[in-house]
Amino acid sequence: MKTKKKNKIGYFLAFFICVAVIIGGALIFYQMKYPVRYQEFVVKYANEYSLDKTLVCSLINEESSFNPNAVSSKGAMGLMQITSATGEFIAKKLDDEFVEENLFDPETNIRYGCFYLDYLRTKFVDEEVYLSAYNAGETTVRLWLSNSNLSNDGVTLSTIPYKITREYTTSILQGKKHYIGRI
Repeated sequence: MKTKKKNKIGYFLAFFICVAVIIGGALIFYQMKYPVRYQEFVVKYANEYSLDKTLVCSLINEESSFNPNAVSSKGAMGLMQITSATGEFIAKKLDDEFVEENLFDPETNIRYGCFYLDYLRTKFVDEEVYLSAYNAGETTVRLWLSNSNLSNDGVTLSTIPYKITREYTTSILQGKKHYIGRI
């Protein structure tokens, strides 16, 4: 009788340990896939530019996986992947002195990225459209919006012709939900 009881307890413990390992692994994976870093700068500049903090986090995660030293094949730098040309444009608008190396500084990069996202939001009202502009460029998106095969109203896109931009915007918009309540 005692052996059966010990076996039941052993099975219960083994089951409990397996469940704990699975849940723990899932939480670790989730934290790695959707990290939250530089929260103080995200909150500060998202608030300053009236941006959704979950959108900013999801964009940073998509752009650089929160790596402040990231450099793209096109030369975009830092957390929010800002090119030198865009950085110069932003610095001029903010009346800052542009120093390219500062794009690797998390606070500067998030400040510039949030400014630029807000700038694009004033040009393109639809969230998917201004995210597309962040990725593909303002001029490219204006051409898409003027094409009746891509936009029925000149404001929204019925389709995003660049696969990479389409996947980019989809990933950011889906990623937002993973940051709700975490920032």
